[in-house]
This record gives sequence, C-alpha cells and structure tokens, in this order.
Amino acid sequence: MLLVVQAASRFIHRTLTNSSMAFTNLIGPVEQMSLANQPIKGLYFMIVGSPLDLDISVLSYMGKVRLTLTMKKGIIDPQKLKLCMENAHDMILNASDKYPVQNSTEK
Repeated sequence: MLLVVQAASRFIHRTLTNSSMAFTNLIGPVEQMSLANQPIKGLYFMIVGSPLDLDISVLSYMGKVRLTLTMKKGIIDPQKLKLCMENAHDMILNASDKYPVQNSTEK
C-alpha cells in the first residue's frame, strides 16, 4: 500500500510542477454541517502551496456555488479578471432567464 501512495504522490507532484493552471470542481454537502456544535454558514475549497500560476476551485455547499481563484502576483490584472467574471456571470444569468431548465421532478 505504501508503494501505491508514494507512486501517486510522485505522479501528482510531477503533474503539478508541469502545469500552469488547475481547475477543480467538487459537489459539497446539500445540508448544513456543523463544527463543535456551531453551524457552518459557508464553505470554500482551495489548493494552497501549489506551484501553479492559476487555480480555479468550484464548490457547492447547501445549494450555493462558491468560486475561488488563486494566482501568482502579476499573472493576470485583477481588475480585468473581475470585470470578465462579472460579464460572464451576467451572460449566464441572462441565458438562464431566457432558457429556464425544467426540473426533472416537475411535471
């Protein structure tokens, strides 16, 4: 078992050091979680300490999508990225209003 873990570790390290960007997408819990009997209101997922220039992580929690972006300083102009993300959000929102998707449980 130890050999499998070491091989996987080498593969992941080699993949990350030869990449400039990663995109992760996780389906999170649909019900609220708690930690030490305190409700968790929001949850984010991020890869930290990686050699990547850009990491985009998407996680859903309680029916809400959370998006995080981490990047090395100077790679992307933050204001331009913010504007592009806002424009993309507006385009997706407008398209979803124009073409609503019917829930498979609805008749």
